[in-house]
Amino acid sequence: MQADYVVVGAGSGGCAVAYRLAEAGHSVIVVEAGGSDAGPFIQMPGALSYPMNMARYDWGYK
Repeated sequence: MQADYVVVGAGSGGCAVAYRLAEAGHSVIVVEAGGSDAGPFIQMPGALSYPMNMARYDWGYK
């Protein structure tokens, strides 16, 4: 597999960068290691601070 760019992380910044690169005609691979975001701690805005420092949700840049 070949691409012009590899974007590591499909968060809001990674997706925006990948979109702009693809829009400009470049081929892009996006690599994401995270699991599903279907959990209530992620989907419910008021609960977003709860999973902070929980290894399942916060990898601490590791």
